[in-house]
Amino acid sequence: MSVSNNLFIYYQDKNFYYFWKTANLSSSWWKSVSFLDLLCYEENNSEVLNIVKSQESFFGKEMELWLLNRLDKATTWLLYFAKNIRIYKKFRSLQKEWKVNKYYLAVVYGNIQNRVCENWNVIKLPIMHHRFSDDRMIVVFDENDRNNWKWKIHEVETEIVEIEYNKVDNISIVVLKIHKWIRHQIRVHLSSIWYPICWDRLYCKSKKERFWKLQLFSIGMECLEI
Repeated sequence: MSVSNNLFIYYQDKNFYYFWKTANLSSSWWKSVSFLDLLCYEENNSEVLNIVKSQESFFGKEMELWLLNRLDKATTWLLYFAKNIRIYKKFRSLQKEWKVNKYYLAVVYGNIQNRVCENWNVIKLPIMHHRFSDDRMIVVFDENDRNNWKWKIHEVETEIVEIEYNKVDNISIVVLKIHKWIRHQIRVHLSSIWYPICWDRLYCKSKKERFWKLQLFSIGMECLEI
C-alpha cells in the first residue's frame, strides 16, 4: 500500500511504515522545521498519525517512540517507523547484533574507485563527537585522537557496495551499506578517505557556487529475522 501527496509518500508492510522525507526538514519533533510537524497538518492520515505521533518525554523533549532512524536535515528519502512496540524492540535488538542493513546513495568528488582498490571498500574508522564543535563528528585515527576528543567512541563500519564514475564531471555515484549507525557516519567516513560528499558544507571544503546541497539519500533497509 502507498499513499502520496504534495509533501511526502509513504509505504507500509506488516511491520513498518516507510516515509519519504524531503531535504531541509528535520526528523525530530523539537527542531524548528520538522518533517513530523508537517505530517501532522496533513489530512486523511489518521491511521499513520496514530503511529508517528506516539511520543515519550526525554529530558524535557518529545521523542518519537517508534521512529527507527533519524536522517540529517539535508539527507532525503526513507524514514522508518515500527507499527507496534514489539517490532520496535525487536528492531533495536537486531540492530545491536548488526542484523539490520541500511542502504544509502551518495555523490562524491573524484573517482572513489581509486581508494576502494586500496582496500577501503569497508571504512572501519571509529567516530567521536568533536570536542569544540557540537555540530561536527570526527574519525579516530590513533590514540592521540582518543585522548583529545570527548564522549563515547562509536565503533561503526561503512561499506562501499557499488560505484559508478562520471569522468566528465569527475564525480562518483556510490551505494553504501551500514549496519550500526551514528550521527554523520557516512559523511565523516567518506570525508576521512578524501572523497567527501558533494555539496556537504560541513565536511567538504569545496567552494564551488553551483554546489548547494548535500547529496546523500536513504534508499533502503534490510532487516533480518523479523
